[in-house]
Amino acid sequence: MTTVGDDGVYAGTASLVVGEQRHPVRIRLAGHLNPFDGHYPWQGTVHGAPPEVTAGRAVVLCIADRDATARLVERTAAGDLMI
Repeated sequence: MTTVGDDGVYAGTASLVVGEQRHPVRIRLAGHLNPFDGHYPWQGTVHGAPPEVTAGRAVVLCIADRDATARLVERTAAGDLMI
């Protein structure tokens, strides 16, 4: 189930596409509307990505019928990926 809380945090399931591989993951994302340029920058955490998915890579994050290009920034000590 995917939900957006009252605090604007988006949490739920997604697919992380790396190259030709699609990986089911859980995500937690937060963002805000930039009033100066109209963009909506977001960042968050990817839970459950396999160890072979490494930081520093460009990926596609798929949530339901929406896709967004993203970059994996780092793997945390807990094994999650920052996106």
